[in-house]
Amino acid sequence: MDWFQQLRVALLAYYPPGSPPDVVGYLQGSANPLDWRRMIQSGREQMIVLGSVPPTNEDWIAAGVAQRRTVQTVRIGDLRTFIITYGGFVRRPWGKISTLSEDVFRNYATVTIPQFKRNIVGRK
Repeated sequence: MDWFQQLRVALLAYYPPGSPPDVVGYLQGSANPLDWRRMIQSGREQMIVLGSVPPTNEDWIAAGVAQRRTVQTVRIGDLRTFIITYGGFVRRPWGKISTLSEDVFRNYATVTIPQFKRNIVGRK
Protein backbone atom coordinates (compact mmCIF):
# COMPACT_ATOMS: atom_id res chain seq x y z
CA MET A 1 0.00 0.00 0.00
CA ASP A 2 1.45 3.39 -0.94
CA TRP A 3 1.80 6.16 1.66
CA PHE A 4 -1.30 8.05 0.53
CA GLN A 5 -3.50 4.96 0.78
CA GLN A 6 -2.12 4.35 4.29
CA LEU A 7 -2.97 7.94 5.21
CA ARG A 8 -6.50 7.69 3.78
CA VAL A 9 -7.16 4.49 5.75
CA ALA A 10 -5.77 5.99 8.99
CA LEU A 11 -7.87 9.16 8.55
CA LEU A 12 -10.93 7.49 7.02
CA ALA A 13 -13.39 9.93 8.60
CA TYR A 14 -11.70 12.78 6.70
CA TYR A 15 -11.73 10.95 3.34
CA PRO A 16 -15.39 9.85 3.09
CA PRO A 17 -16.64 7.47 0.39
CA GLY A 18 -17.68 9.28 -2.76
CA SER A 19 -15.23 12.15 -2.25
CA PRO A 20 -12.48 12.78 -4.82
CA PRO A 21 -9.93 9.95 -4.44
CA ASP A 22 -6.94 12.08 -5.43
CA VAL A 23 -7.45 15.01 -3.02
CA VAL A 24 -4.87 14.97 -0.21
CA GLY A 25 -5.97 18.20 1.44
CA TYR A 26 -6.10 21.97 1.35
CA LEU A 27 -3.74 24.82 2.10
CA GLN A 28 -3.70 28.58 2.19
CA GLY A 29 -0.59 29.68 0.40
CA SER A 30 1.30 28.67 -2.67
CA ALA A 31 0.43 25.55 -4.62
CA ASN A 32 3.82 25.71 -6.34
CA PRO A 33 6.14 22.80 -5.46
CA LEU A 34 9.16 25.09 -5.92
CA ASP A 35 7.86 27.25 -3.06
CA TRP A 36 7.38 24.15 -0.90
CA ARG A 37 10.97 23.09 -1.64
CA ARG A 38 12.25 26.58 -0.69
CA MET A 39 10.29 26.43 2.56
CA ILE A 40 11.81 23.03 3.40
CA GLN A 41 15.30 24.35 2.64
CA SER A 42 14.69 27.27 5.01
CA GLY A 43 13.76 24.87 7.83
CA ARG A 44 9.98 24.91 7.73
CA GLU A 45 7.40 22.96 5.80
CA GLN A 46 4.13 23.96 4.15
CA MET A 47 1.22 22.96 6.38
CA ILE A 48 -1.85 21.34 4.85
CA VAL A 49 -5.30 20.54 6.26
CA LEU A 50 -5.84 16.88 5.44
CA GLY A 51 -8.99 15.36 4.04
CA SER A 52 -10.94 15.31 0.80
CA VAL A 53 -13.68 17.65 2.06
CA PRO A 54 -12.77 21.37 2.04
CA PRO A 55 -12.19 22.93 5.47
CA THR A 56 -14.89 25.19 6.83
CA ASN A 57 -14.21 28.78 7.81
CA GLU A 58 -14.30 27.57 11.44
CA ASP A 59 -11.53 25.06 10.65
CA TRP A 60 -9.34 27.84 9.25
CA ILE A 61 -10.10 30.16 12.18
CA ALA A 62 -9.22 27.42 14.71
CA ALA A 63 -5.93 26.90 12.90
CA GLY A 64 -5.15 30.62 13.01
CA VAL A 65 -4.93 31.09 9.27
CA ALA A 66 -8.39 32.34 8.29
CA GLN A 67 -8.35 34.69 5.32
CA ARG A 68 -4.59 34.35 4.89
CA ARG A 69 -4.67 33.50 1.19
CA THR A 70 -6.67 31.71 -1.45
CA VAL A 71 -7.42 28.09 -0.57
CA GLN A 72 -5.55 25.64 -2.79
CA THR A 73 -6.56 22.01 -3.33
CA VAL A 74 -3.58 19.64 -3.16
CA ARG A 75 -3.88 16.42 -5.11
CA ILE A 76 -1.65 13.37 -4.96
CA GLY A 77 -0.22 14.24 -8.39
CA ASP A 78 1.08 17.54 -6.96
CA LEU A 79 3.22 15.64 -4.46
CA ARG A 80 5.43 13.60 -6.79
CA THR A 81 8.66 14.25 -4.85
CA PHE A 82 6.98 14.99 -1.52
CA ILE A 83 5.26 13.07 1.27
CA ILE A 84 2.86 14.15 4.02
CA THR A 85 4.21 13.88 7.56
CA TYR A 86 2.44 14.57 10.85
CA GLY A 87 1.77 18.26 11.48
CA GLY A 88 -0.75 18.36 14.31
CA PHE A 89 -4.45 18.36 14.97
CA VAL A 90 -6.67 21.44 15.31
CA ARG A 91 -10.29 20.42 14.64
CA ARG A 92 -8.89 18.41 11.71
CA PRO A 93 -5.64 16.60 11.03
CA TRP A 94 -2.79 18.70 9.68
CA GLY A 95 0.16 17.48 7.71
CA LYS A 96 3.45 18.92 6.59
CA ILE A 97 4.56 18.70 2.99
CA SER A 98 7.96 17.07 3.43
CA THR A 99 10.64 15.84 1.05
CA LEU A 100 10.07 12.23 0.02
CA SER A 101 13.06 10.19 1.19
CA GLU A 102 13.77 6.49 1.57
CA ASP A 103 13.79 6.75 5.37
CA VAL A 104 10.47 8.59 5.64
CA PHE A 105 8.84 6.27 3.10
CA ARG A 106 10.21 3.10 4.74
CA ASN A 107 9.04 4.21 8.20
CA TYR A 108 5.69 5.69 7.16
CA ALA A 109 3.58 2.82 8.53
CA THR A 110 5.54 2.59 11.79
CA VAL A 111 6.22 6.27 12.57
CA THR A 112 3.95 8.69 10.69
CA ILE A 113 0.69 6.74 10.61
CA PRO A 114 0.82 5.98 14.37
CA GLN A 115 1.34 9.72 15.04
CA PHE A 116 -1.89 10.50 13.20
CA LYS A 117 -3.79 7.63 14.86
CA ARG A 118 -2.66 8.61 18.37
CA ASN A 119 -3.94 12.11 17.92
CA ILE A 120 -7.22 11.29 16.19
CA VAL A 121 -8.60 9.19 19.07
CA GLY A 122 -11.76 10.77 20.39
CA ARG A 123 -12.04 13.28 17.56
CA LYS A 124 -14.65 13.37 14.80
